[in-house]
Amino acid sequence: MDLEFVETAWAGKERLRLSLMAAADAQLIERQLVQPDGMCITISTRIRSLDDLTEAFTSDPHRDVLGAAYRRAFERHERLLGERIETRGQTLQMGVAHIDSIRATRSEPTLAHLVSAVLAERGQLPAKYIFASYQLSNREQGISWCHFMSEGCFSLLQKFVQRRWYMNDLFLEYARSNSAPSPSDQIEIRSPGQRKAFDAFAEAGFATGVISPARTAGESFVAYLLVAGVNGTGSGNLMLRRRHTLRVLAAELVEWRAEARARSATDEYKLSARDIEVLQMLSRGMAAAPIAQALKLSANQVHRRIYPEIVEKLRIRHISEAAKAARDLGVLSGGLRAGMSP
Repeated sequence: MDLEFVETAWAGKERLRLSLMAAADAQLIERQLVQPDGMCITISTRIRSLDDLTEAFTSDPHRDVLGAAYRRAFERHERLLGERIETRGQTLQMGVAHIDSIRATRSEPTLAHLVSAVLAERGQLPAKYIFASYQLSNREQGISWCHFMSEGCFSLLQKFVQRRWYMNDLFLEYARSNSAPSPSDQIEIRSPGQRKAFDAFAEAGFATGVISPARTAGESFVAYLLVAGVNGTGSGNLMLRRRHTLRVLAAELVEWRAEARARSATDEYKLSARDIEVLQMLSRGMAAAPIAQALKLSANQVHRRIYPEIVEKLRIRHISEAAKAARDLGVLSGGLRAGMSP
């Protein structure tokens, strides 16, 4: 099991959740913030040592509220290290070919380990990275959900969330209109807020990094992989020459994240395969009669049974809101489709 523990707390009207996850090859600390309007922002980072966990705690503006959760994380981390020493040699070994294994895993810690292993073994130097994925609520209106996974960048991401830089992310702006990797210092900065964010990224070592955009086929998910060499000088040029690896890795990661988001929302709202099928038809603008025909039911059954069940599960007022709610939850972006379990 990945999940070692999860603790929830409240800071005013905002809900906080701290989780520690562990697999045979890695530990991952995850911090989630849910705002009153439902906007969900999650940051996670692979724990390589006690220093990473200490950084997560000291950089958290809500560490007092989450104090008990962090104490539990420290205790569990030490216990897991002891267990790993006892089973050394049994951990998962990741080779170069395992970029193809990303979509096969459902383990968050293993995913983070895979990304680091691929970057290291493909000659990308000792590197740190941030993979940011955004779900678009509407291409003109903005975002409804975002997730950040990183190597050694937890304090930077805490600042990024606290100052709400994700609302005007210059790297997301680049990823929404470009597909080619680019040196991070060549991204256009259009506002004072973006300048402050870029300066914070530069201070963390990403001034000489490379950004690789990615998106799902329907463009409901837009993401970027931002990679920087730990040693700084010249690393950006080398990574840009290896941009094929970065592009493939970013593409695999955005599909993984979209499918994980769909699975999570499907489980949380207890949506069946038929619910998803109906939601997909609703999103295409189909009325009750053709939906009933596709399901081999009567229109009356659709109106009296199928629609009310979906309305109740999605916690909405009317079936006319269902397609938008499904898109915002990400259940139409991945998850329940060919080859995946309902």
